[in-house]
Amino acid sequence: MSARRLARLLESKFLKDSATLQVSALLNQLSQIVSSVVIAFLLGSHGQGLFFLAIALQALFYNLVNVGVMQATVTQVAAASVREARTKVAGWLAFLVKSHVLFSTLLIGLGWVVLPALARASYAEKLGPQAAAQLGLWAWWLTFWPLLDTPRAVAQVAFQGTRRMLRLGQLDNGCELMRMFLVTTGALITASPEGAILGEIVSRVFGTLLAVSMYRAARREGESWLPSPREVLRMIRVVPLRQGIRLGLRVGLLKNSQTLFMDVLPGLILGRLAGASWVAYYKLATRITILPFTMLQGVGRTILPALSELRGLRDLDRFRSLYYRSSLISGGLVVGALLVLVPLIPPFVGALFPPDYKEPVFHYSWILALGMVPPAFAVGMDAFYILTDQMKRNLVLMGIGAALTIPTFFYLVAVLPETGVAWGLSLYRSWTLVHFAYVAWYFRHRARRGHWDR
Repeated sequence: MSARRLARLLESKFLKDSATLQVSALLNQLSQIVSSVVIAFLLGSHGQGLFFLAIALQALFYNLVNVGVMQATVTQVAAASVREARTKVAGWLAFLVKSHVLFSTLLIGLGWVVLPALARASYAEKLGPQAAAQLGLWAWWLTFWPLLDTPRAVAQVAFQGTRRMLRLGQLDNGCELMRMFLVTTGALITASPEGAILGEIVSRVFGTLLAVSMYRAARREGESWLPSPREVLRMIRVVPLRQGIRLGLRVGLLKNSQTLFMDVLPGLILGRLAGASWVAYYKLATRITILPFTMLQGVGRTILPALSELRGLRDLDRFRSLYYRSSLISGGLVVGALLVLVPLIPPFVGALFPPDYKEPVFHYSWILALGMVPPAFAVGMDAFYILTDQMKRNLVLMGIGAALTIPTFFYLVAVLPETGVAWGLSLYRSWTLVHFAYVAWYFRHRARRGHWDR
C-alpha cells in the first residue's frame, strides 16, 4: 500500500468511526468482566449462574417474538440521512418508537404467563420447585427493560444511522458503567441474584435519562440533522407499521435465530443438564474469548450505515471494496488477538476469580476460540445480505447449515453434558465458510462492474 493510500485510509471517516466504537466496545467488555468478578465473589458460581439463567430465559422469550426493527431502522435512517431527507428520518424514528412500545407491552403481558411456567418445567428437577418458580419471576421482571429502554433505542439508532459514532459510543459506555455499578450494588445489598436483577432493571431507567439528555444536548449544539422529539412524536400516529415490520422480520429472522442458538440456548441447556455453576463458567469463558471481537463491534456498527450510503449512491465498486477490506483487516486482527489471549486465561482467571472457576473456564475458552476464527472475517456479512437483497439466499444457506450442524450439536450435548455446547457451537460457526463462498460468487458473477444486479 502506498503512503498516499495509507494516509487516505487513516483519514477516512469509516476508520475513525470504527476506531471510536471499538474503543467503546472494549470498555464495555472490560466493564462486564469487572462486574463478573465482583458478582462471582458476592454470589458464588451457583448464584452467578442463576443470574445468567434469568437473563437467558428473558432473552429466549425476547428473541422468539422480536421483529428486528432496530437494525432495519438503522439502514433506513442511514439511507435517508445521506439524501438529507429529514422528514423520512423523523418518520423512521417514529416507527421505531411505535413498534418498540407495542412489542414491549406484548412482551410483558405474555411473559407473565410464559416465563414462570417455562422455568418450572425446565429447572424444577435441578433447582427445586420453589427456586425454579423464583427464577421464572426474575425473568419476567426483566421483560420490563425493553419498554424502559425505548428512548435509548431511538437515540442509538439516530446516532448510528447518521454516523455520529462518538456520541453513540459515549451513550453505550455511560449506560454500561451505570449497569455495572447498579448490578454489583444490588448483589452486595441483597447477597442474592435478585438484587443483581433489580440493578439490571433500574440501570435501564438511568440509561433512558442519559439518552434523553444526550439527544437534547446534540440538538442544542447545532446538530440539526436530528429531528426534535416533538417531530418524532407527532408522526407516531400516522406512520404505518406494515412496511417497517416486513423489513424488520427479514432482518430479525436472521439475527434472532443466530442469537438464540449461539448466545441464549447454551446457557439454558447447561443450567438444565449440568447445573447453574456451569452456566457461570461458560458465560465467563464467552466474555473473555469475545474480547478480541470488540475490534469488530466498531466496524460492524459502522459498516451497515457506511454500506447503506454506498448502496443509496449505487456505487458498487466502492461497496465491494469496502466490504472486502473491512472483512480481511478485521478478521486478521481478531485471529492474532485470540492467539495471544487464550494462553493468558488460566493465570488471569486463577488470580481474579474463586478457585473453582479456573479449569472449566479455560477448557471452555480454547474450544470456543476454535469456532470463532471463521466469524472473525464475517463483520460485513449481515450488511451484505440486507443491502444486496439476498436475504432469501441467506436463509436457504442458513437452513442447510442448520440441518447439518444442529443435530450434531444436540448429539454432542447429549454425550458431553458439560462441554458439548462449546464443541457444538464451534461446529455451527464453521458454516460461515459456506457464506464466504457465496459472497465471493455473487461479486464475481452476479454483480456487473458499476451496476447493481437484482
